[in-house]
Amino acid sequence: MNVTIPRELAARIVWFCSRKNVQTGDNVIDKNSTDRDIYIISRGQFRVHDDSAGEDFVLAILRRGDIFGEMSFLDGSTRSASVTATCNGSLLIMGEEEFSNMLEKEPEVAVQFLRFLSGVVSGRLRVANDALLQVAFGEGETINQEYAHLKEAIAEMHAAVRMELEET
Repeated sequence: MNVTIPRELAARIVWFCSRKNVQTGDNVIDKNSTDRDIYIISRGQFRVHDDSAGEDFVLAILRRGDIFGEMSFLDGSTRSASVTATCNGSLLIMGEEEFSNMLEKEPEVAVQFLRFLSGVVSGRLRVANDALLQVAFGEGETINQEYAHLKEAIAEMHAAVRMELEET
């Protein structure tokens, strides 16, 4: 699920970001790396991929206005996938120091940015949940009783995440 950052918000946070130009084939993020920066694509196209199972599995193709790196930015975890430039491009980068600066100087913008990131994460979680249901149960198939509890647990998890995000 690609989510483009609204222009009004991008215009307000650009002052807190650094800019980086990349060339075709440049690896921007390596899976399992520990950096916490978040990236906004200002030009170019980027491939989000994972080759840990021996085959390069493409998770997403991202373009201008799309963001990536939000999970590590928010929770400090290691990177869950690699990101590579598929053509020459340009990125806006925000790290912890830049976000702290934005929080201090423009707290309302920082809150808008965090709400936007929450929407991105919850939207991607919904897509993942739907994909899990498709894999577990298939489309149009009757769910047999042994999988009914799994479907209920997924639905409860989905509802809990939605309620938590709506409270913020």
